[in-house]
Amino acid sequence: MSEFPENIDPAILRGLLSPRISRRHVLQAGAVAGAASVLLPSVADAATGDAAWWAGKTKTGVLNFANWPYYIDSYNGRHPSLDNLKTTKGITTTYSEVIEDNPTFYQQIRPSLQNGDSIGYDIIVMTDNAIGLRYLLNGNYLIPLDDAALVNFKKNASASAKAVYANSGKRLIPWQSGMTSLAYNSSKVSTNTKSLKMAFDTSSSNVAKLRNRVGMLSDPIELGNIALLALGKNPATSTPSDWQLAATKLRQQRDSGLVKAYYGNDIINELKQGNLWVGQVYSGDVFQARIGGNKNLKLMNPTEGVLLWTDNMCIPKGAVHPRDAMTAIDYFYDPAVAAVLAYYVNYITPVPGAKAKLTAPTKGWQATTMTNLKKDIGVAASLITAAPEVFPTSAYKLKNYYAFKTQGEIDTWNEKFAGIPTGS
Repeated sequence: MSEFPENIDPAILRGLLSPRISRRHVLQAGAVAGAASVLLPSVADAATGDAAWWAGKTKTGVLNFANWPYYIDSYNGRHPSLDNLKTTKGITTTYSEVIEDNPTFYQQIRPSLQNGDSIGYDIIVMTDNAIGLRYLLNGNYLIPLDDAALVNFKKNASASAKAVYANSGKRLIPWQSGMTSLAYNSSKVSTNTKSLKMAFDTSSSNVAKLRNRVGMLSDPIELGNIALLALGKNPATSTPSDWQLAATKLRQQRDSGLVKAYYGNDIINELKQGNLWVGQVYSGDVFQARIGGNKNLKLMNPTEGVLLWTDNMCIPKGAVHPRDAMTAIDYFYDPAVAAVLAYYVNYITPVPGAKAKLTAPTKGWQATTMTNLKKDIGVAASLITAAPEVFPTSAYKLKNYYAFKTQGEIDTWNEKFAGIPTGS
């Protein structure tokens, strides 16, 4: 039996039903033109980010933070977690919701980075498998973080968050994560809901049942990776020959009549309205839809696995307030703070201890904040802790996206997948 309320006053569903700009990337030809041809991280500039460099950095009490829209707690026009950062750490934050996709933001900041200038932000949030982040790493445009300052992180971070930090040359700290899978309307689709093959089965019986009822994302990276999973391939270790098989499968799916259209973040609205019965989605959007009354909309946990993506905090070179940035990054790994974020944004927290704090808040700031946020959200914290979209269990086989190593790989991927939504 569903624990989600069927009827909630729309007035209290503020962020859960308001449009949320996609926190995913768009891979476009020429989107990062002029960048280096090799995407693997290079050896860091020894003078920036080493222990001696960090030893000379002091807190100023000022922080400029660039993030995506609707991606931090908000109440009465304020961000409680940032107010608490000022109260507890003495840091006043100018918070800017200026990142709407990874390539565009990268293009905006690249000239300043190339000139050795400040981009105006001390923390930026970029997606792990996005091309822009690869260029930032390769160009040595991100400062290696002060390992000694990561007290909360070392104590409270998940194993996967620690792996991201280590594998990035200590340049990235996860902000939030999410899954990409299929969602389906359980009142319309009652069979084969355990495999991605449902959306790719071109047999006459399946096409008759789902003709024009399947929606896919238009993002070539999302398309290619989910098709690889449907083929039983591990995207992270896939090869160009695998990509060709995946592209063929996507074209077969499209040409069979299964696919109604290719969408951006608005695909969740098509599912909610019943125009689609099956769709490729981001996990947090499904949870928000269910809370909003779409009780028949389910996130598939396919046998082939689900794709895991992570948005990461990083400090760009030229940051004017790096010590304040380090303090803030570690602050967000306090379980009480992470719980507030998880309650509001409904994506996967990198702090496992946040789950307990959601249902048993720390007295004081967190308890008051949760009470205030509930006035807006209107949802019990226990519903969020029980949601697999926010706290996935070990039953979910989390799979990484393919990480591009060269510009040639980007071009090859684009050649195979970019034209599928437009009919080529």
